[in-house]
Amino acid sequence: MRATDQTLPTKGEDYVRMRALATGLLLLMALLFVVALVQQEAHPFFAWLRAFSEAAMVGALADWYAVTALFRHPLGLPIPHTAIIPGNTERIASNIGSLTQRKLVTPEGIARLVASWHIPEELIEALLAPERRRALRDECAQLLVRALNASEDAAMQRMLREIATKIIRGVSVAPLAGQMLAGFLGSHQRDRLLNDILSAVLEYVDANRDALGRTVAEKLPWSRVLSFVKLDYSVSHKVLDSVYDTLCTMRDDPHDPMRRKAIDRLHELSEWLMQSDEALRREASLKEKLLGYDTLLQFLDDSWHQLKQWMLDDLSQDPSDIRAYLDAALADAGRTLQKDAVLRAMLHDGVQGLVKALAVRHSDKIGELVANTVREWSPAQMVETVEREVGNDLQYIRVNGTIVGGLVGLLLHALALMIGGR
Repeated sequence: MRATDQTLPTKGEDYVRMRALATGLLLLMALLFVVALVQQEAHPFFAWLRAFSEAAMVGALADWYAVTALFRHPLGLPIPHTAIIPGNTERIASNIGSLTQRKLVTPEGIARLVASWHIPEELIEALLAPERRRALRDECAQLLVRALNASEDAAMQRMLREIATKIIRGVSVAPLAGQMLAGFLGSHQRDRLLNDILSAVLEYVDANRDALGRTVAEKLPWSRVLSFVKLDYSVSHKVLDSVYDTLCTMRDDPHDPMRRKAIDRLHELSEWLMQSDEALRREASLKEKLLGYDTLLQFLDDSWHQLKQWMLDDLSQDPSDIRAYLDAALADAGRTLQKDAVLRAMLHDGVQGLVKALAVRHSDKIGELVANTVREWSPAQMVETVEREVGNDLQYIRVNGTIVGGLVGLLLHALALMIGGR
């Protein structure tokens, strides 16, 4: 098969061709007029051709003048009310901007346009179709990568410090801890949980008996004297055994007095945490001390560096945990939107209302933008733009004027013959 190169003509090429056709038709009418003028005495029928071509030339010239006067001075003559477009660029720009604001880009029209887009349905299809969702996921991932690369580390560190500071200062931990402790003490699982805690403590004591024994030996009264007579470790282990036995009894006997006393103390502690102003003051003091530690601030700075590097490394890999999370989140959002008609209606109305509100608020800005854009065109650029967009139709006016003028000429010639024949 022989390949053919078929290209569509541009607007400029169409305009040149139509202008050549209109001008050629005018020249043809002039030639027919000359032929008819010469031949009509010898051949009376040519009078009809003369009437047609003469009126056609008049119509063609009149329309040529009208079309040309829009863009330039006909034949270069400074005839009043010609070169209308280049001579009124400021007024045209203002009128186009005003027309855009009042009639073209209206809030109601924009709302109807947004309603015709079927945004919820389009979004559901994009979120549930694997290929489209994958493209959306990858675009979100690329945006995240660009944001991370563009982020200023010092600014992000300051932001993390401010967020951490606000969270630490803003959240009242004492009442929350008191409520959690009260909930634990009032739970049906309290005794089982308390037994588990005591068992964990006992296991720790068993696993670290020697180290605990040395620590207790150092804290004993007269520790140097006991160490001199080599009784320090013996006494410390006796103390540990006593504590160990007490903890075992508390764990194994639900009615043990020490166990009951410990539970009562925990109740008092929960009340104190929830209701005491002193607890809040101590918490605030502890928070300020915590925020004053350089170690905490350095931890926050290092956390941002580590988090940023992990995210960049993960997003550069395939498979990627973050991309998988984004894909799952987008799919879940699509399924939720598909099942929830109320949510779809809220999304549709929300987008439509947002766009309409923006159109109402910035309608003057839209008209001003259009007016300023047109105002920035030079007269030559404006003429070229209008000719390119509507030039074909204007040349059709010239062609139609030629044909209609000729037909009117024939009609007038026929009427003249009828009246003369009478």
